[in-house]
Amino acid sequence: MKGRKSGDSKEVKDIYISSTVHSEWNLLFNPKLCSALEKRGITCHLPQRDTNQAGTPAEIFAQNCAAIKSSRKVLFVACNETINVGGEVGLSFGLGKAIVALAKNDHPISLMLRFMITKSFIVDNIDEVESYVDDLVISIRGLQK
Repeated sequence: MKGRKSGDSKEVKDIYISSTVHSEWNLLFNPKLCSALEKRGITCHLPQRDTNQAGTPAEIFAQNCAAIKSSRKVLFVACNETINVGGEVGLSFGLGKAIVALAKNDHPISLMLRFMITKSFIVDNIDEVESYVDDLVISIRGLQK
């Protein structure tokens, strides 16, 4: 994967997609979600695509922090969350970013994350992106911050 070097791009994206890269499901789901959003005009920073995953942990951290800072909003995929996702959501909250949590209706969001997110977008079947993506786009565009 090519990826960017830390600090190379200050391009503002509509959203930063916060989702683990340590789960096979997320690795397959994240690009599917990103593609559906981009087809509808939402520009995305998808770390597994846009951050140099072959870099050192410090480089990955710096690139992801820079991408969060330069994104207008954050979309948190609430499935298979890791401590890293919590860090990304915490940074986003501290920066005053609007945060949308995308979750399955049977998946609880932890107490700390629940109070940091701006909006929960709950779906019955998270894998059926096309069944809800238009409503998700409306939610993302409607958020202020």
